[in-house]
Amino acid sequence: MTRRAFGLTAVLCASLASFGCTTDGEWSVSRMLGWDDKPRVSNMPKPDLATAERVETLGRRIIAQNTFTGIEPLFHTIGVPETVLFHRGPDELMISEGLVKQCRTEAELAAVLCSELGQMVAEKKAVRRAGAERDSFPEIGVPTGSGLAGGTPTDPSRAAELALLEKQRARNAAAREPVDPAKLATELMRGAGFDPSELDRVAPLVKQSARGSAIQKQMNSPATAPKWDR
Repeated sequence: MTRRAFGLTAVLCASLASFGCTTDGEWSVSRMLGWDDKPRVSNMPKPDLATAERVETLGRRIIAQNTFTGIEPLFHTIGVPETVLFHRGPDELMISEGLVKQCRTEAELAAVLCSELGQMVAEKKAVRRAGAERDSFPEIGVPTGSGLAGGTPTDPSRAAELALLEKQRARNAAAREPVDPAKLATELMRGAGFDPSELDRVAPLVKQSARGSAIQKQMNSPATAPKWDR
């Protein structure tokens, strides 16, 4: 390695270390790539412990009994009286203590959680669908003969490649099917042992959660979290 190349390598490594270091000096690939921009849940008002446990227990139950979801989100309960419900990617679901307390039964709370979980699963499936559209086998020509005297009409290795290609196309076609969050929410409710009709009952509560957009923005802001009057 020349002296110039060595110098450029050293500068590059120093830059990566600088961008990838956390505040305590630990290097983090996720920080370097900007993946660790997480909600500032720790700065939000703490909920009643019993309320948070209610959400966590029921949320874990729903996920455990619906293995098709492919997600294992954290359930964050925010100690505010407003009606708040939203998520960050497939990994975090946020719900306010005020909304939880409006759910008089476990079935109602399950419906609220499943309505949001359905959105999360749908989004993850959409990402997979996009990946399936990108990742496909190239077209494979089929020779008319093996090229050898007395050979078979089709090269066995080519036939195997074509069979694999057809299977991949079938999987991709299934992955491209549109995903309905409402249908997923229904499947989640049924899988967890609840009546899916509860989704209609809590629809007004879920709709009201849009009013919590200010809190969602606050969680994504570097500013100090506001003080809430309980």
